[in-house]
Amino acid sequence: MPKDRIEGKARELAGQAQEAFGEFTDDHEHDLRGKARQAAGAAQYHYGEAVDQVRDTTRENPFAALAVAAAVGFVFGRFLR
Repeated sequence: MPKDRIEGKARELAGQAQEAFGEFTDDHEHDLRGKARQAAGAAQYHYGEAVDQVRDTTRENPFAALAVAAAVGFVFGRFLR
C-alpha cells in the first residue's frame, strides 16, 4: 500500500474524529474542519488507488503504456506549437 493511500485513510479518520468532537462540543468550526479533512483524505486515498492502478497496468502492458505516452506527448506538442 503506497504512502498516499495510507496518509489519505489516516487523514480521513482524523477528520471523522474532529467532526465528532465538533458535534459533541457543538463547535461548528471543528465540525466543518473535520468534514473538510475527511474530504481531503478521501481524495488523497483515491488518488493513491489511481496511481496503483496505472502502475499495475503499466507493468502488465508496457507497450500499450508507451503508445499512450507517445500519443499524449504528440497531442501536447501540437497544442504548444
